[in-house]
Amino acid sequence: MTESSQTVGNYEFLGVVDKPTAGVTYKVRNLTTGEFEVLRTLPGASYGDPESLQRFLREIKIHTRLSHPNIVAFHDALELDGHLVMTAEFVEGTTLAEMCRQGPVSSAEAIRAICDVLAGLEEAHALGIVHRGITAEHVMITPDGKVKLGGFGLAKPANDVNLTQAGAVLGDTRYISPEQVMGNNALDGRADLYSVGVLLFQALTGRVPFDGPNDFDIMVAQVSKDAPRPSSRNPGISPELEGIVLTALAKKPENRFSCARDFRTALAALNGPVKVATRPAAPVETMPEAAAPQFLTQPEAGRTQRTVIVLLCVCAVIALIIFFFAVMR
Repeated sequence: MTESSQTVGNYEFLGVVDKPTAGVTYKVRNLTTGEFEVLRTLPGASYGDPESLQRFLREIKIHTRLSHPNIVAFHDALELDGHLVMTAEFVEGTTLAEMCRQGPVSSAEAIRAICDVLAGLEEAHALGIVHRGITAEHVMITPDGKVKLGGFGLAKPANDVNLTQAGAVLGDTRYISPEQVMGNNALDGRADLYSVGVLLFQALTGRVPFDGPNDFDIMVAQVSKDAPRPSSRNPGISPELEGIVLTALAKKPENRFSCARDFRTALAALNGPVKVATRPAAPVETMPEAAAPQFLTQPEAGRTQRTVIVLLCVCAVIALIIFFFAVMR
């Protein structure tokens, strides 16, 4: 394939968008529709790698099932100039990663963006698809504020445990869940919710919860260290929002939100009324401001004091009577 402006088949190649480990992503113009698209290739060399080929074909199949306003739209799969390629919607805008490099975004903006990501995940999880590779680079935000989730290259059906070798760690270590670090192949949607918790933490603070000089150090932290409180990096974060972030980042899946809808509902409630029916969400840790306990109103406190005095007097009288009879003996 080409990296410069050139026409191959029905596509005009306009430049390289990304160069992942397997394949290249180009910006192209579809000469039939005139629309810009992204085109991802599986290099000829990868045809000899069964796992790379299987993963690429699996991604194509998964994309044909996904259709949601918050997921990058799939267009076509074909062989072009000796390469297996897939084309998808070209999203004009910026990534969440690029936004976070400028510093934290407002709580309201972060909530809106993450709610849209979760809405897309609801669709994927309802179809039994686990993303497994969510990062801030895969969250696109258009100039008018629309959010699109992409990067389904590692996605797979939740009930298929044979697509990746047991014990293999895939994905960006800064975003993957503890169970992914441990090589657990039987993942469900709660692994994605952990990754979304990392996104939310990053949007609110400008940084991921765990980072380090190498993948090993980051993986150790993902498994063994509690996430720092977002407010330790951005004091403007409310206790309620912080509690939601920490729930999403719980080490054990059962301590996180049970599903994307529950996570989204908890967030949406901070920005206004929620219009979707939901199951009860996982407990959300909150940190209300410390206040002096007020167990009794003043009248109740007065009555209690009088009662205690009377009881003390009665006890004193009883003690005197017992002492008197003891002396008389």
